[in-house]
Amino acid sequence: MDTRFAGSGTFEGGLQVVAERSELQTREDGFSRRTLWRRAGTGAVVAGAFIAGSPASMAFAAPANQTDATTLRLNAGSEPDTIDPQKASFVGEIDKIMRVFRNLLQFDKTNTLVPDQAAALPVASDGGKTLTFTLKSGLTYSDGKALTAKDYEYGWKRHLDPAVAGDYASLGYIIKGAEAYNSADLKKTSADDLKKLRDAVGVKALNDTTIEFNLTDPAPWFMSVLATWCGLPSREDLVTKGGETWTEPATYVGNGPYILTQWEHQNRMQFKANAKFNTGAPPIETVDYAMINEPAVAFAAYLNNELDATGVQREDKARVDGDPVLSKEFHQFAGSCTYYVGFNNIVKPFNNPKVRQALSAAVDRGGFVKNILGGQGIPARQFLPPGFPGYFEYELEEQVYNPELAQKLLADAGYPFAKGFPQVKLSYSSNARNKARMEALADSLRKVLWIDIVLDPIESRAYTALLKKQETTPPMFVAGWCQDYPDPQNWYSLVFTSNSSIDHTSWKNKEYDRLCDLGDKELDVKKRTDYYRQAAQLLLAEAPVAFFYHSVAWSLIKARIQGYREDPLEYFLGEHDLYNLKLSS
Repeated sequence: MDTRFAGSGTFEGGLQVVAERSELQTREDGFSRRTLWRRAGTGAVVAGAFIAGSPASMAFAAPANQTDATTLRLNAGSEPDTIDPQKASFVGEIDKIMRVFRNLLQFDKTNTLVPDQAAALPVASDGGKTLTFTLKSGLTYSDGKALTAKDYEYGWKRHLDPAVAGDYASLGYIIKGAEAYNSADLKKTSADDLKKLRDAVGVKALNDTTIEFNLTDPAPWFMSVLATWCGLPSREDLVTKGGETWTEPATYVGNGPYILTQWEHQNRMQFKANAKFNTGAPPIETVDYAMINEPAVAFAAYLNNELDATGVQREDKARVDGDPVLSKEFHQFAGSCTYYVGFNNIVKPFNNPKVRQALSAAVDRGGFVKNILGGQGIPARQFLPPGFPGYFEYELEEQVYNPELAQKLLADAGYPFAKGFPQVKLSYSSNARNKARMEALADSLRKVLWIDIVLDPIESRAYTALLKKQETTPPMFVAGWCQDYPDPQNWYSLVFTSNSSIDHTSWKNKEYDRLCDLGDKELDVKKRTDYYRQAAQLLLAEAPVAFFYHSVAWSLIKARIQGYREDPLEYFLGEHDLYNLKLSS
């Protein structure tokens, strides 16, 4: 998942409040989910009354110090760019989607892949290239309409539809016929030929309860995809009825634990428990999301008892540590996101690898985490966070801070002492705290390389939209990536290969693509790991991005949330403890 940068370990493109992959993480506007400055996650954008600096004036918030045992009050951080399951990629989009829809499989709280809407794990045949699922009996949407295998077939074919142009379409290319359909030129392909390509996609409902996936190759990672928002069963009748606005409450009908009941754009979203959910309505009856873009304002709203959870940043930490109540409500845990300084590799001067390498060597990752984030992060010298599948502790030549090397590389690129180097903009998701952080980053680069960098703050939702298209991606930007599922494919292949539909950098490397392709299809764990290791080294050496830091979640959780458990891998707060999470008044 993408995420935009929203400050110290909190995100704006996907969530605005707490931390990793849930409402506890503040929004970002530069991660695409999975990216989290959209996950991340992590990740996000403006709240009408909150922008005016008056959190107590929220029309939907309970009066200060008055709560009820039925409504969970969270902060989305900003207006999501979309909640269309077949278009979404940012953390702050996906958490809303996963409240309303459910897929065939799910990761449980032990990170084990288990059946969700499927009755069991699939039957595999043809050497693992065919997966056949049977749905649970009696499944329905929240309006009572029966959920069938045909709805999942429609969800996947819409996911791959070139007219939809979803960010995560390439994740389905392992399905037979998927890449050919998704890459069809709509200007040159007739309606009949497009239908033939669609019909050839290897996802078929054999009957109302059986769906079959035919893959081009065995793919050890693909079942994990079936636990994400990819291929969710959007309703064809309601997508058709609603058109471009089908994600409004009247037509946004899903099969998940909650129903979107209200959406006051740029202000709030409200979800109600779904009594027709196949395992029953969750105990928390209502979930209210505010849209507070400024972390300081969100923190104040939490103190004023208008939010049940919020992110914590360096500016807030002393207050938290010194307060006997807040210190007990404070939670810290490692996140699942990596932030980076990205470069549009087809725009001068970033089309020159030595320029990118110079900037990477000029990033003082450790100093930024220590002095600017106050320790809320881990310096990132490679893509994956420590301990994740695909992280290499000793085997890589990592990206490190080296001012002398940075200056030499810039000179080798044709810009000795920055002579002739153009002024560049550093684009980021705009809020007051982000400005201070980006000023610190830009100043550190100026001091090492003597280049002219100016800040380019962009409203959060607009920033997310820019990063979704290569032609609008800024030359230099801050973004991030949050894990969707625990597999190296979700990082190396999905984000940086040439055919990725969510790539922001336009970087292309045939050898990198080849190594990732081999790793994606290899069943031998040792060989597979080595392919990804070689790919990781190419990624670090060519520096399409300068990895910055890995997220650490700092959050405040009200004591009235009973059954809360730290879980950076869930899409929304309480997803893996749906029936244990309860509220006291």
